[in-house]
Amino acid sequence: MSDENVLHSEADVGAVKCTVNGCENRINNKGLQLCKRHDAERVAATLLRRYLENYSSPFPQNERYMAELAATINWQAPTNVIPWEQRLEDHNHKIDEYLQNCLFLGCEIDSTIRDRKAVLKSTFRRVEIEDSTHPAGRRHLLVWELLSPSLGRYYLGLIISSLLKGETAPGTKRKYMNCLRYLCEYVLAKPNIPGGNGLTITDKYGPIVSTFTKYDFPVHAADRPSKNRYALAPQVLGSFYEYLRTDYLPKHALPHVAARDYTAILIQAETGVRSSELLGIRSEGDGCDLDRRTWRIRVLGKAKAYSGKRPRWVTLSPLAVEVLQTFERVFRPMFPSTPDSEYLFLQENGNRFTTGAYFKTFRKIVTLAREFGVPLPEDLRPHDLRRTFATNALERNPLAYRKVLKQLGHSYPSSAAPYLICPDDEIEEQQGDLIDIFVDPDIKKRGGN
Repeated sequence: MSDENVLHSEADVGAVKCTVNGCENRINNKGLQLCKRHDAERVAATLLRRYLENYSSPFPQNERYMAELAATINWQAPTNVIPWEQRLEDHNHKIDEYLQNCLFLGCEIDSTIRDRKAVLKSTFRRVEIEDSTHPAGRRHLLVWELLSPSLGRYYLGLIISSLLKGETAPGTKRKYMNCLRYLCEYVLAKPNIPGGNGLTITDKYGPIVSTFTKYDFPVHAADRPSKNRYALAPQVLGSFYEYLRTDYLPKHALPHVAARDYTAILIQAETGVRSSELLGIRSEGDGCDLDRRTWRIRVLGKAKAYSGKRPRWVTLSPLAVEVLQTFERVFRPMFPSTPDSEYLFLQENGNRFTTGAYFKTFRKIVTLAREFGVPLPEDLRPHDLRRTFATNALERNPLAYRKVLKQLGHSYPSSAAPYLICPDDEIEEQQGDLIDIFVDPDIKKRGGN
């Protein structure tokens, strides 16, 4: 191989190619990662308009000609207007294709798929664009516009701004951005238009490039300052139950809704299940998760990515059995019948009770309970009921760590550490070195000695 060929090969290895699909040229614009040609196409119309409008010449006839030429060009109207209905159809079909791919990879249709669909719908509606082809004159953002070489990062900035204005939690912001990023990566990898007979997004709507950077994601939860974690002592937990039963339930305008809240909170505190597991319990149909003979509940817990949910059985305490029986016999039939009626916990309209709605309801109840006099932490969250169960279970029997692990749905003691706390020195000594790994100094025992 000649020296010239060697140098040419080394240059090719170090070259960064244009991010427009199908283009093999080296980048000229490092910021947008575009080659010289596509970078020129991006700004050509703007430069031409600026040149014509600012043209000056010592010859008046030349200036008149350029002014007439500028006036004949419609700068606002695109050369090929695609009807809004067709663009919306392509947008929705591409999202549906992406969700079908997620389903193929093993995502749960009742949780992950439905959640991603709702997140994507909400995210694209956060940006409105003026469009004369839309009946209302304004429309939401479309997926290829988010990947536009010229405006994609601008639209991404608008989405980020809307998330900041909404005062959403950092974890929710990261969830929205990750969901959007995964869709964009899929579209870039598979730019075909579903039902388009081989037509790609680039062919129909223009070039698309990746617009995400590492700076577009909130700090990961592991890197943020930890939130307060609490475990309620048995006497405080008992006072909380008593408030729900004797004050919250009788005074609520909808007794069946109050009974649902009471039952959900009690079962979570008595079993240590996650909120998503609690609200995924089915009480009817072929997939019923209640074993009414032994009074156990099957819940679907966390598992590895795309491996499906990992089922486990948890045992109800006598108090939980009594409350659940009353709820199913008296209050559960008061909810309207819907396709979601197989789930144990429903919203007022009969739809499935979501984790977001449960969290908001729980926080309102905590505020009411504190006003009533129950010594609950102001920032108590549903997940603290899981910590409460683990801590109190270990306090009753310090050596029952394997049973606690099984009930929590963890395989290794280190996974359960954030849910447990040693309440006093005597128990800590009994646990020994193995149980010491459960101790988490960030958890505060509310109501302990």
